[in-house]
Amino acid sequence: MEIDATGAYNIADEHVIDENEIQLKVDLVKKSIMALPDGYRTVLSLYLLEGYDHEEIAEILHVATSTTRTQYIRAKQKLLQYLKEGI
Repeated sequence: MEIDATGAYNIADEHVIDENEIQLKVDLVKKSIMALPDGYRTVLSLYLLEGYDHEEIAEILHVATSTTRTQYIRAKQKLLQYLKEGI
């Protein structure tokens, strides 16, 4: 059986990647992260971008682990707010 006979099509042809749109989204995320308060930005960056866990971040910043968890949750909420607003 031929593929064309089954009605299958090339998925890659259907979804065209717009590099400019992707770059705009990346720029918006970067700008939104930079707009976060220092504490939020530090914890978010260490956790998401650098790969540290909360215990390591707490040790680096000389704070309680619960503090880093709280800062991370608040940073995510603030970041989502900024992204929705298009800051």
